[in-house]
Amino acid sequence: MPGGSEVHSAIACNLLIYLGFLLRDTDFRLYNSDLRVWIPEYNCGTYTDLMVVNGEPEFNGSGTDEILNPLLIVEVLSPSTEAYDRGEKFRKYRSVPSFCEYLLVSQAEPYIEQYHNLDRPSGDRWQWQVYDGVEGAIVLHSLNIELPMAEVYRRISL
Repeated sequence: MPGGSEVHSAIACNLLIYLGFLLRDTDFRLYNSDLRVWIPEYNCGTYTDLMVVNGEPEFNGSGTDEILNPLLIVEVLSPSTEAYDRGEKFRKYRSVPSFCEYLLVSQAEPYIEQYHNLDRPSGDRWQWQVYDGVEGAIVLHSLNIELPMAEVYRRISL
C-alpha cells in the first residue's frame, strides 16, 4: 500500500525476509507489493502486500506486472483498507482458482487471521484460524511450513 506506516512496512519486510529465506530452495516464488494480482472474473487487478506462486508465474496478457496464479496472499491491515481487505477484496481473490490461503496481519497488535481453503481447487469452503500474541507459529498449509509469530512482529513496538 503506497503511503503505509512504518509499522506496516516493517511487518511486510519481516514477512518477506523470513518467508524468502524459507522458500529460497523450493519451487515457490515470493513477490512483494510491486506486482498486482489480476482477477479475470472481475476484470480488475489489485495489489497485495505479499503473494506466493507455486512454480512459474502466469501473467495477464503479454505484460509481466499482473499475476494470475497466486497461491498465498498476505495483507497487512491498515485502518483505511481493512474493511476492503476483509470483504470485497477477499471475495474477488476467492474467484482465482490457484488461491487457497489468506493472511490478514494486524499492525496494531500481534494478531493474525488465517483463511485456508479446504476444498481447493473445486470448492470454496474456508477454515478460519486466529493467532493472538507472539507465541506460537502459523502453519501455512499451502507452503507446508511454519511461520513463527515472533518473526512476523520482530522488532515491532506495539
